[in-house]
Amino acid sequence: MQAAPSVAISTGRPVVRPLPVMTVLAYGTDMGTTLRVAGDRSQSHFDADQLEAMTGCVELINTGRSTAGETLAKLADLQEMADRYAFAGVQGKAADLTRVRQHRARLDSIVTSCEAGDEAAAIDQINALLLETSASPQIAAHDGRGPHLHLSRPTAPLADRIAAHFAMGLAWLMVAGEAGRIRTCESPVCRAAFVDFSKNRSRRYCDSRTCGNRLHVAAYRARKHSPALDQTG
Repeated sequence: MQAAPSVAISTGRPVVRPLPVMTVLAYGTDMGTTLRVAGDRSQSHFDADQLEAMTGCVELINTGRSTAGETLAKLADLQEMADRYAFAGVQGKAADLTRVRQHRARLDSIVTSCEAGDEAAAIDQINALLLETSASPQIAAHDGRGPHLHLSRPTAPLADRIAAHFAMGLAWLMVAGEAGRIRTCESPVCRAAFVDFSKNRSRRYCDSRTCGNRLHVAAYRARKHSPALDQTG
């Protein structure tokens, strides 16, 4: 904010006060500051479609991280996920199952880059996946839902539509400066990925009721049976 020069004042004429003048930088030069304003860093600045894409992304990744093995075992599993996330368009085909597993591995790799703090690698991988899946954003409204964004044509292969939409979930985190919110559960017996939407980024487990509680119980039992605690004065 800069003050405009004072206007010359003659006797008997009204006094003209300096007016505040906003100095506007050239477009783009302050964009990083504009987009990364400090404030509430929780999920509040993401809309429903963005949150859905982030949630779906980690759900897909976790089908390949399960300790029980592959949980995206057949085409019906893929179609069930697609229906649950209301992917409109052509139904899945046999080739989609193999292809979506390939896309899943790349989404998993992006998460690994985010966890390592390697934003450049994550960005390159996201861009490459969006390009490969022929992402072409367009607005759609269907199945009782209002206008929302589709990343692919409804005639595109189901595997590509899913991967493009979920990759955009990671892209939205990235451009919001929130890539650090996606991480892997800290439980030694769990590899599930999750997005931490807590305001202070303090979440450590994919599910505090299972993984978190299990570790807390184990830590309690370890302290209870510690030799140091068994010693009497």
